[in-house]
Amino acid sequence: MNQLFKEFHDEIETGIELSFTGSDGESLLASELEPEYTSHKGDDSPSSQYRETPLTDDAVTTIENWLDDNYLQSISNENIIAQLDEILLLLIAVRGRACGKELRQDLRRLFGADLSPGTVYPHLTDLADEGLLAMTELKMRKVYQITDCETTFNRIVPEVNRLVTLSLLLKALLIDCRSRDLEPPRGEADER
Repeated sequence: MNQLFKEFHDEIETGIELSFTGSDGESLLASELEPEYTSHKGDDSPSSQYRETPLTDDAVTTIENWLDDNYLQSISNENIIAQLDEILLLLIAVRGRACGKELRQDLRRLFGADLSPGTVYPHLTDLADEGLLAMTELKMRKVYQITDCETTFNRIVPEVNRLVTLSLLLKALLIDCRSRDLEPPRGEADER
């Protein structure tokens, strides 16, 4: 058991290269997209109203593989909230930029999590205060965009590695416990 855990831990510490469908995370995070705006009639200001960010083909391909997944839909809101910063950062990276409404819709579609604005927006504000997100304030919306790819990845990777390590340890313990339950108690095998 200890050897298995050490192997998992060593593999994570050396850096696992994950791949996924569509553009890689660096190119998604590095995109320098400007928010799209429309003006109200009679309003000459350039930043009157935000039009929702359409997902790129790569982002749709990435996310649609996860949509309607029963396992993801079964993750509790408490677990989603515990990792909300990382989830929000990655959803914004996939989109290029997003407003809170879009992110709440993504959370609902991916995880079935109907999180209130009072849960999501403070996390976005904190991430902007930390300098991880640039926030553009418009008349009716705040639009968020990743500020620096490397800093964002440096924030997310250790947390993901911690979760993977914990998950692998729990899985290894579960396998070990199950294998012990399937073995006959000591002494019974000798009596046969």
